[in-house]
Amino acid sequence: MVRYFDEINLLRAFAILAMISIHVSAYFKEMSAINILATVYMSIQTFSQFAVPLFVGISGFVLYNRYPGKIDLKKFYKKRLLSIVPPYIVFSTFYLGVTTIVAIALSKPVNLQVSHILYQYLTGSCFYFLWFIILIIQFYLLYPAIVWTFNYCELRGRSFELLVVAFIIGVFYFVYAPRVVTIIPLLEVAPKIVATKFLGYLFYFILGMTVRSRYDELPLKPVSRTSFGCVWIFLLCCTIIGIVDNANSFLKFNTAQILPVIGNYGIWLAATIVSPVYYVIIFALCFFISRHIVSHKTSGILMLEKIGHNSFGIYLVHAFMLYVIVMVFPRFGFDWNTWLFYPCAFCLTLILSIYSVEIIQRFPHSEYIIGSTR
Repeated sequence: MVRYFDEINLLRAFAILAMISIHVSAYFKEMSAINILATVYMSIQTFSQFAVPLFVGISGFVLYNRYPGKIDLKKFYKKRLLSIVPPYIVFSTFYLGVTTIVAIALSKPVNLQVSHILYQYLTGSCFYFLWFIILIIQFYLLYPAIVWTFNYCELRGRSFELLVVAFIIGVFYFVYAPRVVTIIPLLEVAPKIVATKFLGYLFYFILGMTVRSRYDELPLKPVSRTSFGCVWIFLLCCTIIGIVDNANSFLKFNTAQILPVIGNYGIWLAATIVSPVYYVIIFALCFFISRHIVSHKTSGILMLEKIGHNSFGIYLVHAFMLYVIVMVFPRFGFDWNTWLFYPCAFCLTLILSIYSVEIIQRFPHSEYIIGSTR
C-alpha cells in the first residue's frame, strides 16, 4: 500500500503560493527606477524562486514513493501522461487563443503558421509559464531510467555521489545554457535548450527521491539558535545577491561601477552557483513548518490542504487571472508602482484561481482539464 504524507500536500501549497508570488512580483521589470518598492519586489521574486525546484523535488518524492522499484512501463506511462498531457493541451490551446485574440484586438502581429503553433505546443511556449509542464513530462518519460540509476547507486552506497553529480550537472547547465543562447540564434538553439531543461533540475528530482528513501531517518529535532541564526544570515546574503542580479538584468544597474572586481557577470555567476543551496535550505524550512502544522493541527491547515490538493489546477488557471488583473488594474491608475498592487494582485489571483478550479471540477471529466485532485 502506498504511504501518504500530509506534509507533502502542504509543501505543494507553499510551492504554488510561491509560484503566484513569482509571477506577481515579476512586474518590478516594468518599473523605470530602482526604489524601495522595486527592491521589495526583487526580494520577493528572489526568495520565491524556490517554487519550481520544490515542485520538481515533490515530484521525485511522490514518484519514488509510488514506484520505488520495477515498473510496468505501459501502465506507468499511461497513468502519468494521461494525468498531465490533456490538461497541458487544453490550457495551451486556451492561452494561445486568448493571446492571439488580444494581439489582433491591439493590432499586433500574429504568427499563425502551423509550424510555429506546433513549435509552441512542443516547447511549452503558448504562454510564459507552461514550460514547467514540459519539464515535468520530461521527468515522467525519463523516470524509469532515473529510478534504475538511483537504486543502483543506493545498493552500492553511492546515492550521495549521485546527488553531487546531479548538483554539478545542474550548475553547469545554468551557467552555460544562457551563454549558448547568446552565441547561437535563439530559434536554432531553443528546442535543444527545452529538450535538455531537465538537466538543470535533475538535482532537485533526485533529492526528492533521496528524502523519500530516507524519510524515517530524517533528523526532526529543533536546531540550535546559533544554527538557526546562521541559516537566516545565509538566506539574507543570497537574497541580496539575487536582488543585485535582478537589478543588473532588468533595471540596467551596473555592479561593475560599485564592485569592479566582481562585476555583473560575477554577481550572476554567484547567484547561479549558490541558488541550489539557497533553495534546499528554504525546502527544509518549508518542510519543518509543514511538519509543525500537521502535528499541531494549527489554524489555516484546512486552507493550505485545499490549496495543496488543487495545486495543479491553480497553477494552470492562475496565469489567466493575473493576466486579466494586470490588464484591468492599470486602467484605474493602480499598477506595480503602487504599494498595494502586490498584495491585492496576489490575493485576488489566488482567490479567483481557487474558485475557478472548484467550478471546473463540477464538470464531467474535469480531470482532463485541470488534472485530478491530489
